Amino acid sequence: MTSQPMLFTPLALRGITLPNRIVVSPMVQYRAQDGEVNDFHITHYGKFALGRAGAIFTEACAVEPAGRVTDGDIGLWHDGQIAGLKRVTRFLKAEGSVPAIQLAHAGRKGALQTAFAGNGPLTAADIARGHNPWAVVSVTGEPISPDWITPAMLSERGIARIIADFVAAARRADAAGFDI
Repeated sequence: MTSQPMLFTPLALRGITLPNRIVVSPMVQYRAQDGEVNDFHITHYGKFALGRAGAIFTEACAVEPAGRVTDGDIGLWHDGQIAGLKRVTRFLKAEGSVPAIQLAHAGRKGALQTAFAGNGPLTAADIARGHNPWAVVSVTGEPISPDWITPAMLSERGIARIIADFVAAARRADAAGFDI
């Protein structure tokens, strides 16, 4: 008698049941424009659903523009970003996968080059190509290293605002159809 490997058996997590235990972790892609997903994202996440992954996480999704790692991050800082992500979740669910999202804030690691360009602080050449840095914030006023952007130190009010941004982004993620 042959038994099915546990990897291919359902997994119940609270009120959600994954069809199997294959989970696609968040991967940085940096292909969004103004935080909006596009056809690249449908194709990228869709291929994992077609391969029958049980749950598929999006890449880090910024809760505010200043919380992006790069200017290519996806986001959920306004309601207009829900529709594109809803296209993603609708496709994943239609293929039997559970859509999951990683909400994020880059803190002092924001305003960077994409991984394809070096993954360091934006250079004059990056800025000349249209990749403009933005003000970054952190619980410390110290940059990661001397050549990185110095973050503005968050006050208690600033921290509370970012917490509220996470709450608002979580509501938008729910509206976009994410289950996890």
